[in-house]
Amino acid sequence: MSLKGMPDWSNPLKAGGGDLLFAFDDPLRLFALPHALNVAEEPNGAPALSLEVIRLNGAADGPRMFGLLTIRFAADYAIAQRQGAVFPLFPDVRVEPLAPRGGFLRFLAVGALELPDDLLEPRPLVWAGAGSLTFAAQIGTSATRLFLDTLLSGMMTVTAVAELETWGVAGRAPASVTFNPAALVTIISGAAVDGKLSAAALSVALAASAGTRDLSFTGIESDEMSAAAIGACAERLIGRYGKLAPADDPGAGAAYTFETAAMADGKITWDLNDAVLVPRAVTVVSYPLETAHQALTNGFKLSNDAPIVSFATGLHVLSVFPNLPPKRIGAHMLGVEIRVPPFPPHRLQTVASSVMFREGETMKTVNLRLSPQEPLAFEYKAIAYIAAPAGVKQLTGPIRRHAGRHLTIAPDSFPVRFLIIEAAKTLLETTVVTIKCTGSQNGTPWSVGAELKKDTGPLGLAIPLDLEDGTLDVTATTPDGSRIRRINGLPLEDRMLDMFCFPTAGPAVVSIVCEFDDETKLAAIECVPEDRVESADAVGLVRLTPEKPLHEWRWLVINPLFDGFRWRLWRPAGETPYPWSDRVDQNSGPLVLFSSQLSGSA
Repeated sequence: MSLKGMPDWSNPLKAGGGDLLFAFDDPLRLFALPHALNVAEEPNGAPALSLEVIRLNGAADGPRMFGLLTIRFAADYAIAQRQGAVFPLFPDVRVEPLAPRGGFLRFLAVGALELPDDLLEPRPLVWAGAGSLTFAAQIGTSATRLFLDTLLSGMMTVTAVAELETWGVAGRAPASVTFNPAALVTIISGAAVDGKLSAAALSVALAASAGTRDLSFTGIESDEMSAAAIGACAERLIGRYGKLAPADDPGAGAAYTFETAAMADGKITWDLNDAVLVPRAVTVVSYPLETAHQALTNGFKLSNDAPIVSFATGLHVLSVFPNLPPKRIGAHMLGVEIRVPPFPPHRLQTVASSVMFREGETMKTVNLRLSPQEPLAFEYKAIAYIAAPAGVKQLTGPIRRHAGRHLTIAPDSFPVRFLIIEAAKTLLETTVVTIKCTGSQNGTPWSVGAELKKDTGPLGLAIPLDLEDGTLDVTATTPDGSRIRRINGLPLEDRMLDMFCFPTAGPAVVSIVCEFDDETKLAAIECVPEDRVESADAVGLVRLTPEKPLHEWRWLVINPLFDGFRWRLWRPAGETPYPWSDRVDQNSGPLVLFSSQLSGSA
């Protein structure tokens, strides 16, 4: 994993209500971690939350019920607010989101309310591209009823807590550490609780064992340096041997399990001043049931009764979730073929089934009738029907194995790569965004494109696995077509497009020069961003004198299509102000004025 464009954990800036992290290789980039996790919004305004209720009929102990719950979350980074907070301190620095690539989510109850175990159990949050994370699971009868009751009653005592992980450059210290990995297994095991350990607890355990034959530091000259070196060592151990695990108490920090089998006997020396990538987790709170109840009162339907399934001995109702946006470009239909090998002597035949997803369809169920004595385990392979020059072509992915009643299809299971593109609501409210992917497939030009509007929602673009030289072009246009901004040649990566993706957004600066061609000793003008002429807070006063005839005025461009500014002669408070000038482009060079035309402003 490259260090380019990664956050530096050792270089935080407290601004805008949280830590912002400078990029390791670029002092003009700041990354913002999510400060909240919201339920994503569908194009029609409904939350991206659904509960499908399935009932089994014919069981000996009466009807049974379970639910298929899916929630798509979108991290909230408050980029505009944080950019505004940073601007007075570092007017040239851009703030960007630091998207987590996965984690865990669990539901918690406030007060005396008791939740079913399958809601309290932490479940994976799966990366859904473009800054989205999805929660998809089968939940039991009690949990399904609780959700239905909550949607109707508006009971707001149930929240969700997410542990989100991302990667950055580890903290550094001018020291080195030498250790025996096998010996550290004993240290880690002794400090772990239920096999899990936080970075802080690991640092405490390392500090207690530092200076021994199995763990020694060199280059340390003070207690402060010692603490920095131990912390840097702990981060690197987590990055090398650790894996994020659901914490027993998320409020106490992220927890990691350790791959102790890889910690073989030997001697390793690390330079703790080297730049290496390590994970770090953040805990955020979400209120999906409150969001769902509010949507229900606004007329949105979030739950659905599926057809009743007849109960049979050995019946397993498997839920399958492709973890892709409902709208897919270039793939007409997706599917999964499922195969359960024989389980002798209880079942001698192979059981096979399949499920297909058309555009707009997400989670589905498939019934598997197995022997009552066997666990639910099977093989599967994903199928995609894609557009091809000769018509629709079927592609088949590799065989995978899975155990359990819920299957979220792994991204690498598909026989095509899905590029996930989503545009922020704030961008689509004022612009029309078009995207185009191009490349070469077997020496033949290939391309696919789409348009994103307010009612589009996220897109999944099917990209051939053998595509070469693939790039993405993004164009934002005002609805009347009068203004256009482009970003060309982007790598084919999942993207959340927002205002600040475009180079014309963010910090802007213009040089203002006054040629003093008369006796004027002071010239003053006011400048304002072109889209905020009515905002007094956005107006800046520029004073120019013969001794200092040059001034740089800086402002923050919120909308990349409206990146110019306007100016006018200054008048004292209480007097009728001059009219604003026509728009001035920020890239048109310095604004050159003459004191003779400004003499009325002094």
